Amino acid sequence: MELKERRRCLKVGLMAALAAGQTFSSRLGSELQVRTKTSLSDVVTEVDGLCEQLIREMIQAEFPRDTILGEESVGPGREASTTAIDAVWDADSLWIVDPLDGTTNFVSSIPLSVVSIACARAGKVTFGCVYDPYREEVFFALEGEGAFLAKRVAVERWLQIESASELETLPGQAMHVSDVEVFQHAVVATGMPVRIAPQRRLTEAATEIACQVKSFRALGAAALHLAYVAAGRLDAFWEFDLNSWDLAAGVFLIQMAGGIVQDSEGNSFSLRSRHVVAAGHEMLASNIRSVLQTFMTAENSANEHR
Repeated sequence: MELKERRRCLKVGLMAALAAGQTFSSRLGSELQVRTKTSLSDVVTEVDGLCEQLIREMIQAEFPRDTILGEESVGPGREASTTAIDAVWDADSLWIVDPLDGTTNFVSSIPLSVVSIACARAGKVTFGCVYDPYREEVFFALEGEGAFLAKRVAVERWLQIESASELETLPGQAMHVSDVEVFQHAVVATGMPVRIAPQRRLTEAATEIACQVKSFRALGAAALHLAYVAAGRLDAFWEFDLNSWDLAAGVFLIQMAGGIVQDSEGNSFSLRSRHVVAAGHEMLASNIRSVLQTFMTAENSANEHR
């Protein structure tokens, strides 16, 4: 993709992320219409749909022929989300949108929710953005140019620039992952899947890792965890049974910031991957995978003997 087209994609994605983030953050603590999807821990509000529609309209205004995959336009459950990404993952131009990642936090008036937007060409992500409206932080990455962290006001100022020469300098500061290698020095994070089946073993695995690391976190928003790994705030993150809209933008941020992202088996990450292990250093990612595989192997063995 040429620089001009990449920058056009960047501008539209950033504008859409800012608009959606300001929309839902202004509703924090207000009365909401909450309904469950696959379980009591998997919820959605009318604000999720409102924000996705806003993002869709902004993208379609500039890229009317592009495909858009958004969480709120896909039925609930693993099968529906897997079918949805399988149908479009290698489209010529695909936008992958989570308008409000961290809905349970949002419903509980906890200011830990983000917008996640990615653009992929033929299965390869070329742009990713995670916007935290509460802290007014914009994490973004662009193919060939790196990963950056900027405050909202800096991004808004850049979006208003008309001069081509000034547009060459992207807003914010370059992001880099941490270089922590071992558990004892690492700050790591995870989240629990909404499906009940793997929760017990994954909780046991998380406990095992938590006992070995410097500090352990669970913020309730996968895209925010990934952005924090890209920025070097977290040293590693893993989670099972996620969807493409949870992962696409944040994974790209980490890759462009120099990090390691794989599935739980150590394979290269793709848009169709559902399990993720991400870290600044390969050794840390390998250690996490080793613990996870030990517990999941035990779970599979137990299931075979039931």
